[in-house]
Amino acid sequence: MRFRFLSLAILSITFLIVSTAAYAQQISKEETARLQEFFKNRFGVNIPSDSKVEIEGFEKSSVGDLKSGKFVIGSVAGSQEVPFVISGDGKYILMGNVVDTKKFEATPIKGVKKGSVPIPRGEFPLLMTDDGKYLIINSEIVDTGTFKESEMKGFRGGSFVMGGSQQVPVYISDNGQYLVLGTEIMDTTVDPHQEIMEKIVLEDVPFKGNKDAEIVVVEYSDFQCPFCKRGKDMLPDILKAYDGKIKISFKQLPLRNHNWAMPAAIASSCAYQQGNDKFWAMHDKLFDNQKQITLENSEQKFNEYAKEIGLDTKKFDTCIASPEVKAKVEKDVAEATSIGVQSTPTFVVNGMIVPGANPEGLKSAIDIKLSQGS
Repeated sequence: MRFRFLSLAILSITFLIVSTAAYAQQISKEETARLQEFFKNRFGVNIPSDSKVEIEGFEKSSVGDLKSGKFVIGSVAGSQEVPFVISGDGKYILMGNVVDTKKFEATPIKGVKKGSVPIPRGEFPLLMTDDGKYLIINSEIVDTGTFKESEMKGFRGGSFVMGGSQQVPVYISDNGQYLVLGTEIMDTTVDPHQEIMEKIVLEDVPFKGNKDAEIVVVEYSDFQCPFCKRGKDMLPDILKAYDGKIKISFKQLPLRNHNWAMPAAIASSCAYQQGNDKFWAMHDKLFDNQKQITLENSEQKFNEYAKEIGLDTKKFDTCIASPEVKAKVEKDVAEATSIGVQSTPTFVVNGMIVPGANPEGLKSAIDIKLSQGS
């Protein structure tokens, strides 16, 4: 997934104690409900399943017609606050603290001041020239003069590099006084899950569970990936817990750095051509024998498994050599890329993305979609 610096930081399970001070509320019940639903849809898999999301501190911000507030996530484990700013019409939202750079301190370097952006586990330090033109963040010099006008009126946006390759969004007010490090600006009126599901092809795909279920869990997986083996092992309990309520569909995502993953994807696809149950039998063989398979012995192993699960081996061999099957696997890979999947396993629950073999996150996503009557 695209790296979201503060979204991951502020939603990490390091809970902050929330102040009990009263806030001036300037938000209707309808708008509160809409933003609560938006937050759950976007970040529900990152918070405990018993969480309740409230909105506090909703008031006019220091920038233009923007308003600021906090999502307060409460659960039995504690509470945490997620600050945000939102456009006056309520359409666009940006997670993160608005920092007043006038409060930055002078440094021994002429024309350069220092400050920080608060995050749950401390502060993120940065330097800024007095005229606001340049930021020094994470040893990178960022020219704010190149920032472009954003959807959030009053802010221009750019980015800096974190960890060598991850682009982290940063926004500065038009007058150069206010700074936000946060997520990308999000449109609260758009259902991102619907957009994702429209890109996923579910016809003629291996599945388990209720074929007519309204909750569809799409798994993107790699047979050579150890974490995908964990994903495979956790799914029986998920199917049992939501018996009759979900369908799990399998999609191929062989990673380039796994040398026998593509041949395995092709082999399992060829097993599927002889029946849905044959696919899952091959699926289990590949994962359960993962440590015994190498690139050198993969062809032999796949043929052995084909015989063991009762495939027509002549049809299987013909299918393995077919370029159409590899092309179909590559379509799955392209589809995964188009919706932002970058690692395996990744699960997509009616459009809600759950990376990793994360049973609690997967259950949270399913529960959210069930509560929405999806």
